[in-house]
Amino acid sequence: MLGNHDHLGGENRYLGSKKGHVVTTDAVRQVTVMAEALKRDFADLIDITDFTHPDPGERRRKFLTRALGALVVRDYIGCDAPTAAGFVVDGGQDFGIDALAISEAAPRLWLIQTKWSDKGEAKLGELEVMTMVDGLRKIDQFDFARFNPRFQQHAERVKTVLSDRRARITLVLALMRKDELHENVTQRLEDVRREFNAYGEHLDVKVLYGRDLWEMMRRSSQPEPINLALIMDRWFQLETPMRAIVGVVSAAEVADWHVAHGDRLFGKNIRESLGLTHVNAGLVRTLTEDPHDFWYYNNGITVLCDDLDVKLRSKGLPSGPVDLKITGASVVNGAQTVAAVARAVSQEETAGYAFVNVRIIETSDTTVGSQITKATNTQNHVERRDFVALDPIQAQIKDEFAAALGLTYSIRRSELEPPAESGCSVRVAAVALACAHPSAELAVRARVAEDLLWEDGPKGAYRLLFGSKPSAIQIWRSVQLLRSVLESLHAGQASREGRAAAVAEHGNLLVAHLAFQRIGRDGVDDPDFDWSDVLGQVPGLVDVALQWLIHAVDEIIGVNKLIGATFSNPERVRSLVQFALRKLDEGVSAPELPDSYRVLPKQRTRRASSVQILVDARKIKDGTTLKFGADTAPERAALADWLSADPRRETATWVNDRTKPLLWAVDGKRYSPSGLVMRMWALAEWAEASVAVQGTKRWAVPGEGTLVEMAEAVLRAGELSLVGEELL
Repeated sequence: MLGNHDHLGGENRYLGSKKGHVVTTDAVRQVTVMAEALKRDFADLIDITDFTHPDPGERRRKFLTRALGALVVRDYIGCDAPTAAGFVVDGGQDFGIDALAISEAAPRLWLIQTKWSDKGEAKLGELEVMTMVDGLRKIDQFDFARFNPRFQQHAERVKTVLSDRRARITLVLALMRKDELHENVTQRLEDVRREFNAYGEHLDVKVLYGRDLWEMMRRSSQPEPINLALIMDRWFQLETPMRAIVGVVSAAEVADWHVAHGDRLFGKNIRESLGLTHVNAGLVRTLTEDPHDFWYYNNGITVLCDDLDVKLRSKGLPSGPVDLKITGASVVNGAQTVAAVARAVSQEETAGYAFVNVRIIETSDTTVGSQITKATNTQNHVERRDFVALDPIQAQIKDEFAAALGLTYSIRRSELEPPAESGCSVRVAAVALACAHPSAELAVRARVAEDLLWEDGPKGAYRLLFGSKPSAIQIWRSVQLLRSVLESLHAGQASREGRAAAVAEHGNLLVAHLAFQRIGRDGVDDPDFDWSDVLGQVPGLVDVALQWLIHAVDEIIGVNKLIGATFSNPERVRSLVQFALRKLDEGVSAPELPDSYRVLPKQRTRRASSVQILVDARKIKDGTTLKFGADTAPERAALADWLSADPRRETATWVNDRTKPLLWAVDGKRYSPSGLVMRMWALAEWAEASVAVQGTKRWAVPGEGTLVEMAEAVLRAGELSLVGEELL
């Protein structure tokens, strides 16, 4: 489906007064009211100073077009009007994108094109669609340089979202018109959607007509409560301290909730944690293949409501099914379950026979509701990785790490992530072994979702990675090699632009896989083998492997395909890896990258890390206080409570040392910037943390900037350029 094709018509209605009286009106009148509402909400917020047309009417329509984009942004991400207006990017060099909405944690990106018409007859043709698709391709390839300044101020946040392997993009066409688009245009949109989703669901297309935009505006002024009617079986009820009922509901009913109300079901959920379109494939698979087992594998759904009405279906069966009427409902835990159920039932009717455990709590106290929402999203969350701790193989590896290597190997999520020089976790080990495996498919699984690495069974990744009982030294050397590859990629990131930067970002684990296959297994299990010689080969090998991977993507896949989707598809990845490995084995020099893929040579005059530059320049005095600042929205959400519990956690002092310049206020030990951030992530038990981090972007001297910014200032003063930022 391309979107809701409901349209404006004579039977549409609007709220005509503050008391909520319903008044029938025609389409033109409704458009007029809509224009007034947009002026009321965005008059002082939308900038049209760049639009110099002398006709006041044209300037008014330009304002309304941009305000329409802000309206969609506000509705999609739940922000206030000033924030929404800041996401309007309409103007020269916008490539058909008039506004964008970003959710870094979902992760989700909406690219919005708007068309206004005073008569409710906004036009949109195939040319406008293809212009927008051209903008989409540029964004996917990190080619932000040609966009206007309004867009570029959001470029880093867009890049952050697209760098997440779970990212989804939605093209939104918001049109002030009542009639559906011409079939040629809708077919063009469908062709685009199919092209980009040929190897997985990565792109959605949504068409919003006048009726949809009217509903958005109406919701913003007077949000309607969600009311649900359902049948619950095998139930029990509590009356104190709050009224609640717990029981079993059919998956078909849960799917109907989502069909009727969509994402509004989750209005009271922790917004930053919602990945509503990233449906858990495992849940869908269980629902479609073994629906009767679903209840045993799933934790269920928690719903808050303002009012709960319970009626027995039969007075002769007091313990039988009950009819429930829920007023003001909101799913505060189990968004993934609801989305998975809706997806599964749409694919396979028998999935509707599954049972879902549902807990409904009646409370009008917003404070209590917030506490329940937070608790249900943070407490007792069990992941597939947690069951790995029960495997005797992991205990053996842990013992061997300590006895043979004198290193730490952490298994449980509750354990600290060891500092890089002191060991690793089972999570990092699994990613390293996946990259080392002869099949590139495991590296793809690690990229798509690390949770896939814990799947058991004959074809499960966990069995393939740990079933042969790898030795501690093999695991540790694999981890060292993976970290070396990631560090080399990071060190060279400032030399890459556009498509090359996107391939390096999305394909980092594929580059690691190529390095593992090229180096081979010789000496990996031999304690007497000098592994440092192997690690010394990594930077050069990474450069060549990346160049061949970029060339393979352009030649085999094509320059117009979504890069993120490319590296999530096993078939495509297999052909890319085979091509690149063949060229590496032949020892053929990789073709030179186009200028559009590279930073100009004059910008690459020196390589150094921020720490090295600052220490050499004695820019920061010993004992200077530094403060920690999270770099992304998911990181901020994951660390917020943990940091606030002890102010010392975000404080360190500077020591002029080239490797470990930070003395942490918590334990008095010295760390590298990245090493300390990794330790903080582990202490905060952030399950979704990356295996690598640029710590120098997160530690700052108050009033002077981050370590990266201060190092760049030193280089500018010396007419140098900071190119590589090592993972120190």
